[in-house]
Amino acid sequence: MSNIICITSTKSLGCTFVDWSVHFLSGQTDYFHLPTSQWQPLSHDPVTDINAHIHLKNQPAGMEQAADYIEKFKTLPTDKIFSLYPTQQHFDVAAEKLNISLDTVHVSSNLEKIKRYLDQDYNRVFRLCNDQDVKLVYVAADPSVEMYHLNIRSLDRFLTQSQQPISIDDVAQEHQLLFFKHSIEQWNKLNLTSRWDQRERMALDSRPLDNVDDIKLDFEYPHLWINCQDLWCRGQDTLLKILDYVGLSVDQTRLQQWHPIYAKWQKRQLEILEFGHNYKHIVDAIVNNWDYKINLTFEQEVVIQHCLIYQHNLNLKTWQLEKFPNNTKDLHKLLEPNIHSIESIY
Repeated sequence: MSNIICITSTKSLGCTFVDWSVHFLSGQTDYFHLPTSQWQPLSHDPVTDINAHIHLKNQPAGMEQAADYIEKFKTLPTDKIFSLYPTQQHFDVAAEKLNISLDTVHVSSNLEKIKRYLDQDYNRVFRLCNDQDVKLVYVAADPSVEMYHLNIRSLDRFLTQSQQPISIDDVAQEHQLLFFKHSIEQWNKLNLTSRWDQRERMALDSRPLDNVDDIKLDFEYPHLWINCQDLWCRGQDTLLKILDYVGLSVDQTRLQQWHPIYAKWQKRQLEILEFGHNYKHIVDAIVNNWDYKINLTFEQEVVIQHCLIYQHNLNLKTWQLEKFPNNTKDLHKLLEPNIHSIESIY
């Protein structure tokens, strides 16, 4: 049996929690963290307000770094369990390899080249694990929960630089300046910079319903495929399935200790999912003047305004509206015909 385990996904779905759980449920007390070249004590509870990142995972970016991690693991004691959580190659690294300036990634052809490179490189991780006898667990993004990805859940790194962001707002701002720089410049020239203006511009620019995991993966090589919703909703069954696949037995005492930790982590996932379950009804309630209580984040308000514009050719009178009211009937009163020229995307 291989003592190296690969747990991976192309989106932030909870693989850090899975990585920690595999170690914890199998009775490990420490694990090797390659970036620091040290044995780290295994946390008794890795969960923060947004993720499980108290657990410092081994997270190589791209196939070449994943291969390097595996080779280094093989030089360490064989009676230990080692895990890695490979992600796609960093966006800026891929752009540099393709000689594409980050100032031009908003151009669709350049963005497509980077995406194709990232997809092809990530696919090679499956073959790598097969060749190196590494058990691979793949957590798949369910297309029905695209709104889950509306939330930024990682502050490990900026998209285009290795520096660690201080806040989620920093990551969101980088994304806007990278992909919608010209739109921002145009609105700024018109002095449309207030919060309600930013919301409207983002509603026009964004494509929130495109947040599906559309990477084409080659599942030819042996692996365990896990639907993210099974991880979020059927945690014990899913983790026991993973442990069985990688050949590890369950420490029953640890399993009892794990339950409240999972419940805390799960609660956060279900809170994130709530908007995705309800946003269509929110839009219908606004259009039809139905009574429905809401309390939306700014990012969620952007999605609702986007849907009104692109799906119903309606907009909102939002001048000086810092935050949406708490009932859809009040938003219905603000409806007006959309005057923006828009693509037919739905």
